[in-house]
Amino acid sequence: MRKQSVNLWAVLVCVVLGQIIPALWYTIFSERWMALNGFTLEQMKGSTSPVPYLASIVSSSFMAYTLAWVFTKIPVRSLLSGMLTGLLFGVVFVFLETIVKDMFSMRPLLLSFIDGGVSVLVYAITGSILGAWRKYD
Repeated sequence: MRKQSVNLWAVLVCVVLGQIIPALWYTIFSERWMALNGFTLEQMKGSTSPVPYLASIVSSSFMAYTLAWVFTKIPVRSLLSGMLTGLLFGVVFVFLETIVKDMFSMRPLLLSFIDGGVSVLVYAITGSILGAWRKYD
């Protein structure tokens, strides 16, 4: 029986998509997101630090690689099972935690849906790619 291993090319694609999807998501929800956070357009234009972008790349790299590794242990062997598993992980480990954290911070629920929703989407798409694009030793 062949042993499934982590497909680094699939992980790399997921990391790239993990940057593109949130950029598109926050472009769509930018006005509402800024209002819910109490930010102005001038404040947002003044934030030019590359640190959040670098942190996002590192974070999505760890997420995609870890998810790919978990998929070899479960094992996940299809696009659908990958998507469902990614969706489950996104909802349970990110979305629900975001809601609880935001509740304690007295932040609007809609903000939790914007911030947590993009993570759920990224996890589901990452799971789909990793489930469909497998590598065997």
